Amino acid sequence: MTLLVIAMLPVLVALGFWQLSRYEQKLMLEQAYESRHALDPFSLSQVQRHNDPLYLPFTVSGRFDRDRYFLLDNQVYQGEVGYELFMPFLTDGGEWLLVNRGWIVAGDREVLPKVVTDPGHLVLIGFAYKPLGKPFMLAEDVWEEGWPKRIQAFDSLKISEAIEHETADFFMVLRAGQPGVEQIRPMVINLKSEKHLGYAFQWFAMALALLLLYGFQMIRAGRNKLS
Repeated sequence: MTLLVIAMLPVLVALGFWQLSRYEQKLMLEQAYESRHALDPFSLSQVQRHNDPLYLPFTVSGRFDRDRYFLLDNQVYQGEVGYELFMPFLTDGGEWLLVNRGWIVAGDREVLPKVVTDPGHLVLIGFAYKPLGKPFMLAEDVWEEGWPKRIQAFDSLKISEAIEHETADFFMVLRAGQPGVEQIRPMVINLKSEKHLGYAFQWFAMALALLLLYGFQMIRAGRNKLS
């Protein structure tokens, strides 16, 4: 019993503090999401100079590259499987930016969907976003030749290599009503901060239960020795 407590107690306590740290991180993200959406749009250069561009609103003008786009696979909306549509955008300043145009239905898995794109000069408004951490994948994300490309994860370096132009490490998520926007899925943080707080409580409760059980067993063993 003593060995079990020595082995398990530090693990349970460490998991509790880890969930507390995750709670603080998610709380900061939620606060940033709420506060930054109320700001007036920045320019692309201002966002690029920002230490943490996540959720910052900004505006760009230029044209979509209509012949090349990426389809992020396995994206579910209202119970239906589809793709997130990412398309390169050439700004008036000569910079390349990846734009998330929203969700589209997958349809036949053997045939990638065709996308209609405005060929004209556009002014877009959206906000900066990039995935937090590396996604879990069962196998390597191999991109086939040709366009469009069906991908399993956002990778700014691979995208830059594919379009042969350097892009930012974030992308623009279009606001509803913008030119070229598809179905906008509500932007939600995968796990609310309160969930992490609840998980932390569970780990600490398990640690306390283990200590109480150990104390009860020690008292019981002591009484047995006296008798």
